[in-house]
Amino acid sequence: MGIIFALLLTVLTLDGEYPGHYQEPIEASRPIRQREFDQIADYAQRLNAGAPARRDAFVQPDYGSVSAYEQSIAPLRARVRERIGFPPPMIKRGAEPRFEHVADDSYASIYRVWLEVLEGVESYGILSIPHGLKGRAPLMICQHGGGGSPEIIQPTMPTAGNYGWMVQRALQEGYVTYAPALIFNIGGNEPIEGPNRLQLDQQLRNVGTSIMAVEVWKICRAIDVVSARPEVDRSRIAMMGLSYGGLYTLYTTALEPRIKVAVSSCYFNERNRYAWQDWSFFNYFNEFNDAEICALICPRPLMVEVGINDELFAVEGARAEYQRARRFWDGLNLSDRFVMAEFDGGHEFRGDGAFEFVKRYVSGQ
Repeated sequence: MGIIFALLLTVLTLDGEYPGHYQEPIEASRPIRQREFDQIADYAQRLNAGAPARRDAFVQPDYGSVSAYEQSIAPLRARVRERIGFPPPMIKRGAEPRFEHVADDSYASIYRVWLEVLEGVESYGILSIPHGLKGRAPLMICQHGGGGSPEIIQPTMPTAGNYGWMVQRALQEGYVTYAPALIFNIGGNEPIEGPNRLQLDQQLRNVGTSIMAVEVWKICRAIDVVSARPEVDRSRIAMMGLSYGGLYTLYTTALEPRIKVAVSSCYFNERNRYAWQDWSFFNYFNEFNDAEICALICPRPLMVEVGINDELFAVEGARAEYQRARRFWDGLNLSDRFVMAEFDGGHEFRGDGAFEFVKRYVSGQ
């Protein structure tokens, strides 16, 4: 806006220096400018209207067997990695994790965990190990949403907000839990100083990666560390998350085959309705929407949880995208592995049936 104002001021300053030039009120050209906007808006709408058919043509798995399916989607997974700039540059290998014991509460021993995953960049999260474990336990990645933090989903305050006591419920079910941090300036009483999330994302895109790639990489490397602990059965890893946490649940599970089952709450939708910068990439909707990301999770089990009164992401879009996504599991005769759970509520983790769904696939080997 500052640049536009300066240019306008320059034009006004020069006015009168060339007498006799043609003049008309600025509003006289408004219909022309409106028509230019309308033409581009209509053009974009027509391009997007054809995108589902282009995605259908682009994503054509082999349903001959589970093995054939997995081989056929490998190039699609590589394409997503390329689109988001994953893995990000300057990978740090061999760093030693740091565990800081925070507390022992009624449910678990709680630790803060750091690991340098890129040069000068650490992953951070909160690890909780339930009391009374007998043998190795499954691991549940519990992902917070926009404006959240590991401390909010844990939670380290008296109430659970809209997270529905996700971590405590997982601990009671016998999971070791890990709550990774995503980057948001908001959350808490004072904003975090520095560039905001979208500014950081643009800076990263300018050099070939993205905030999504960095954060998925952080989660994957944290899984390395947490799953190596003696309390954890690394063959039984699940992930669930709310809102932005639902976004990262989808993408991390799509790119990280060690995650065996996932629950994405109040994110899954017809994504072009909500084309926010940090989950939109060049030429993306010609190839991928949420349904096609689900194709990279299949044949693993996935539940998408949707609030009928969600004020951010309308249930109608989720229902439409569910119909498009179910074909991947249906094609393998594994329809029971993909479930959409609607609940009478808003933008919140309800979890009705979620833990039963996950338990079905990580209950023991």
